Amino acid sequence: MFLAGVSAVAAVTSAWTRNQLRDEDTWAATSQALLDDPLVREEVADALAEQVMESSGAQDMIEGVLPGPLGRLADPIARGATDLLGQAALQLVATQFFADAWDSAVRSSHAELLAALDGEGRFTQIDDQGVQLDLGSTLDQLRKVLHDRGVTVFDSVDLDAIDVQLLLIDAPGIERVRELLDVLDVLVVVLPIAAIVLAVAGLLVARRRAWAVTAGGIGGLVAAGAIYLLVEGGRGEAVDQLSGGILGRSAARAFVDHVASSVDAMLLVAVVVAVGVV
Repeated sequence: MFLAGVSAVAAVTSAWTRNQLRDEDTWAATSQALLDDPLVREEVADALAEQVMESSGAQDMIEGVLPGPLGRLADPIARGATDLLGQAALQLVATQFFADAWDSAVRSSHAELLAALDGEGRFTQIDDQGVQLDLGSTLDQLRKVLHDRGVTVFDSVDLDAIDVQLLLIDAPGIERVRELLDVLDVLVVVLPIAAIVLAVAGLLVARRRAWAVTAGGIGGLVAAGAIYLLVEGGRGEAVDQLSGGILGRSAARAFVDHVASSVDAMLLVAVVVAVGVV
């Protein structure tokens, strides 16, 4: 009965954690944490600027209009244009429009992440590097920001044709999530069966069933405490494994805390039930 209590709480925790990891809102909880980080905003703005410069052929245009010896000025002019683009992109990143686009991209990547973790091989948003965010929908707004600042050179450039992908989480982190989900997929099947079998066997052989039920409640309390310590002790490791790409430590911590806090709330309910059983 003690083992039945342990198995029951572990089963509920496994199922809860599995559902949280597969929940779109949990995944999207990273988006606001990312945009609240000034370093992340700067990195996103710089990445947008570099990809626009590269994909739009602006470097070639600059070289084409500089005759002869002036061609050597193409590189510093291009760097200046990239910096200007970066400043405009940083202004764009601070807008609600970009926040909404970012949230939409994060939610879109979640479906592709689950497909990859389930081995379905759909990598629209995931490549061999990791989970990619598609931010192409923000480029038209970037053009408007540039136009408002008096930069009209990109007015005639087809920014809609530019594919802007930013790495949200690197491949090693994905593998860790895959391994965790694989374990949880097994536990959510095995543990409930074990809890039922152990409970029935315990009640059948118990000479004093009241004491047996009490042992089950104590098992639940022990399991809740052990799982709480495991979750708290594993937060740092989880953050380390998920940090990569644009998903820096602050955003990875927000994701881990979101899942862990939900598990903590569920464990509190388990403790209340176990105390009631005792």
